Amino acid sequence: MATPGTPVLSPEIGPATMKNSSKPAFIATGRSEVQIGSKATTLYLSSSSLKLHDKRCHSRESTNAGPPLGTGSLPQSPVQSETDRETVAKPGTAPGRSTAYSQRSEREDNPSRGSVSRLQPIREFTFTGYDIMADVTPEPPEPEEEIKPRKRLQAYLDSCSHLGITPVTYLSRQMSNKGIVMRNHSIGPIGARALAIALLNNDTVTNLDLEDDGIEAEGAKAIAEMLEINTNIVDVNLSENCIGSQGLRAISDLMVNNQVIQSLDISGSSLVDSDAHLLAKILQNNTTLRELILSHNGICEQGGYILATAIANNDTLRILDLSWNHLRGKGSLSIAASLQKNIGLRKLDIAWNGFSKNDAIVLSKSLKENTTLKELDISHNRLEKEALGFLMQGVKDSDGLEILRLGGNCITPELAMVILTCIGQSETCRVNLLDFENNEVDEEFLTLLDDIQSTKSLEVVYGHVIKRENGRGRKGDGIDGNLDAVYELYKYMSEHNYRVIDLMKWLDKDGSMSVSRDEFKRGMMTAEVPLTEHQLDVMLDKLDMDGDGEVDFSELLIGERAFRRQLRRKQEREKAARKEKKNLQGIDKIILSSLSDKT
Repeated sequence: MATPGTPVLSPEIGPATMKNSSKPAFIATGRSEVQIGSKATTLYLSSSSLKLHDKRCHSRESTNAGPPLGTGSLPQSPVQSETDRETVAKPGTAPGRSTAYSQRSEREDNPSRGSVSRLQPIREFTFTGYDIMADVTPEPPEPEEEIKPRKRLQAYLDSCSHLGITPVTYLSRQMSNKGIVMRNHSIGPIGARALAIALLNNDTVTNLDLEDDGIEAEGAKAIAEMLEINTNIVDVNLSENCIGSQGLRAISDLMVNNQVIQSLDISGSSLVDSDAHLLAKILQNNTTLRELILSHNGICEQGGYILATAIANNDTLRILDLSWNHLRGKGSLSIAASLQKNIGLRKLDIAWNGFSKNDAIVLSKSLKENTTLKELDISHNRLEKEALGFLMQGVKDSDGLEILRLGGNCITPELAMVILTCIGQSETCRVNLLDFENNEVDEEFLTLLDDIQSTKSLEVVYGHVIKRENGRGRKGDGIDGNLDAVYELYKYMSEHNYRVIDLMKWLDKDGSMSVSRDEFKRGMMTAEVPLTEHQLDVMLDKLDMDGDGEVDFSELLIGERAFRRQLRRKQEREKAARKEKKNLQGIDKIILSSLSDKT
């Protein structure tokens, strides 16, 4: 029986087994059962150990065969050396890289164990594990996508702990999102610093929105320091944080060298004219910024003048928002003139400022020369009729402008008609969206809009529609001057069941299917059509499309088709209005019934 702690071969592998094998099973398989202490285990041989064992076995076989004849060599003595005695394994030896478990002397002195001794490696086996662990399934490594979110969250928790503040739960949930949106949470300057530390090595977040979080100048500095290292964030919103001049200076220094950020919102930052140099520094040195929002600040004349120079020389910025500032005088004039040189801007928002008639004159010239600006918002600037007239001269000749926003200016229904006519009659104007916001228009405006929309794509936003009486109290008094005379003619014919061919046969005395202007006017007066002479002249100018002084049958047919189209659209609008009124009445009934139930 083997002594505990001394490795022994398993009884299933012995000399009897080896007789039927050209190579011992232990050497062939590299595996043998042994007893260490009270635990059964398995020995595994490395490939290098097996090769070395085969080599030594071959060497010993050559030695036992005896020396070659004539060499005079003597056989080696079987006496055990001191070195071999020291190589015997001691009980309790730890597994691993082991010493020899047997002595050469025992192998040589005991011939009955000669075959078995070959199975015992001498200093050359490696112990790799226990069989009792073979049934235990190792835990799979945790996926990287599950480790990273915890690391990002832990980075934020550690930074909060380091600064001695309580983590914001709403922010903790977003540390692995593409965008962090923290609006109106009042995290303060220290909270912004904790977030900045956590985002230093974050490679997931690309959008950072900290609107109205009270980070102030110190928080803006911390965010700027972080953005110098983190090159993944491309959209930054620090609006309504009152970062002031100190915070803007940190942002300006960052943006000079930053080639990643594409959108920057610093509206509501308490910026004044003296800060315009820092803003101009961004526009002059940064070539990757595409959107800059500067609304709700205190930029006045001097600041506008400084910005205008930078705007004129910047060709990479696409969107600039200067709304809700105090641009007027030299400042607004310079901004308007800068568009003559700028070829990068696609959208300019100068609403809620102090642009005047002189500014409109310069802006009109700029729109004629600028072919890249697509959207202009000049609403709520108190522009009057004369200023709008100058502005529309540039709009109708503009080859690039597509969206024009004029709401909140001094626009009457009559002036709205003039603006719409200017756009409709222009062959070069590309405006497809005209925004009057809540400015009132009349029914004639809608009629004209229908005519224009039949030939070009144009969407108009307007307010309340003023309805006017037709004024047919007395015969010959005519219709209201705000209505379309051509529309009234065909409406009159429709009400009396007159066809175009009937009208032409009644007016055309010579059968030429063409009527002169005088003949047409006399016929209308004879038929008592409620149009004044002036209105008849306006109507004939519209019907006589080729300008030959006569109205022929084909021109009357074109006019009738336009009338049918206008009438159909008007009926659709009235139907939609009735449906909306009906829905409102239904809601009123529900409210009244609920109130009665409560009482």
